[in-house]
Amino acid sequence: MRWGCLLGFVLLLTGCASYESQTGAFRGAWNGGSTGQAAQIASREVGKRSDSRDAVVWFLEQGAALRSDGQFAASNHAFEQAEKRIAFYDRQAKLRLSRETTGLLTNLATLPYEGRGYDRVMLNTYQALNFLQLGQAEAALVELRQAHTAQDAEVVRNARRIVAARKSAGEYERAIRGVQLDDLQPDLALDYGAFVNPFTDFLHALCLWSLAADDRENALVSLRRIHSTLGGPGFLAEEIKRVDRILGGAKHPDLTYVIFETGVAPIRREVRLDVPLRSEKVRYVAAAFPRLEPRGRPTPAHIAIGGERHEATLICDMDAVVGRDFRTELPAVVLRTLAAAAAKAAIAKKVREESGDLGAIAALLYQATTAQADLRTWTTLPKAFRVCRVETPGDRKLTLLVGPQKNEVTVNTGRVNVVCVKSFAPGAPLQIQQFRLK
Repeated sequence: MRWGCLLGFVLLLTGCASYESQTGAFRGAWNGGSTGQAAQIASREVGKRSDSRDAVVWFLEQGAALRSDGQFAASNHAFEQAEKRIAFYDRQAKLRLSRETTGLLTNLATLPYEGRGYDRVMLNTYQALNFLQLGQAEAALVELRQAHTAQDAEVVRNARRIVAARKSAGEYERAIRGVQLDDLQPDLALDYGAFVNPFTDFLHALCLWSLAADDRENALVSLRRIHSTLGGPGFLAEEIKRVDRILGGAKHPDLTYVIFETGVAPIRREVRLDVPLRSEKVRYVAAAFPRLEPRGRPTPAHIAIGGERHEATLICDMDAVVGRDFRTELPAVVLRTLAAAAAKAAIAKKVREESGDLGAIAALLYQATTAQADLRTWTTLPKAFRVCRVETPGDRKLTLLVGPQKNEVTVNTGRVNVVCVKSFAPGAPLQIQQFRLK
């Protein structure tokens, strides 16, 4: 009877639809550029799941969709809800071990989604952009400072994740020590460092020199750091010289920065592997792991003024940011997944021994049902951020070229303007927003 109760409990926990299936309609609307429809779907899902283990990731999806639809205040409200829930989980350190134990009985997807490192940084970055759209410069600078704090804090959080995973593994930790799953490692063409997001750093530097009179020198420090991180692109070398002249008192012409968000970030797919263990109780386990799957190809972006083209510079490859975060988190994921698989295999073995054929069927069902990888991820992040800076033409007209797409835009008046261009998939309409920094 006790085994039946346990299996019923497990099946109840794992019976809900996976996040991948939950987001099918939402991702379809988003990838087609239907931001209004995507925002409606996300808001509906948030209404159903605001108190669930998936609440954080749905608030992030809702915030991104509302932002792209031009609903900046509502977007920030969604991001604030995600932030509050993340802070709540961070305060629950004493309960973490009991949640880990639940994960051992089922799978990591049954644990609350607490926000990955890049989620936390981009959450503050998008809030900053929303505040800039709303004309609230000081609030934007606060968010960008918080993004830097999130970058630093994530290094500590990841170390704690590994310690917590080892504690939750208990007796299985020694059996799975040293297991390497190289097939799960993402290919990183670029590596910015652990939890570093160069776009966040660039936006902060831009705001510092154009908005914060008392903190302009730090803009140069940031720009030099980004220049080094990205391998010395000419665009940033010119930006450093220009900002240095401006801070020295030189006048500058009206400038327009165009920020291109192109494509979509990687998603997670499930991979099932048989892994040998060093254990007398369980010799090998079948376990499900996440593996990153890139989506689409890099999209070139340009600005045309008259007959002259200006190519946008890659400032942040989000595939690389997500991939680096995935690689850094992977040891804890592998440890917890293998420990869970070993624990479930031991339980299933005991069920078979005590309950005969019926127990064998129940054990098989138990293992099959609970062998699921955690595939939750913020799907509305872009594949890349590119930036182009030009002197604003006299007629203030720019032609934006993203892959095969072409749009005309008239820039607002101002000394320093920013145009944000969101590109989804080939053929989907571009979303264009702009604000004035100076």
